[in-house]
Amino acid sequence: MAEHPPPTPRPRFPDWRNVYQSVLQEADNKALFKQIEIAEAIILTRRDGLIERSDYQVELHALEDALLKLRTLKKDRLKFICD
Repeated sequence: MAEHPPPTPRPRFPDWRNVYQSVLQEADNKALFKQIEIAEAIILTRRDGLIERSDYQVELHALEDALLKLRTLKKDRLKFICD
């Protein structure tokens, strides 16, 4: 009987996490604002897709945390006035 390779594990928070991490590593303030806007859109879209799902509470918490950190980054590094 042939052995099957183990399934490849899926990333914990796949798509949005990579975009978010690249924003945190961005050194160029000119590029930072656009990257933050893109990351926020991706995160908000993911959050809206999960908001009614009780089995995704850990990821929802991580999404909210990421949004808060992006707002702080805009305020502190870009001197953006946030509500």
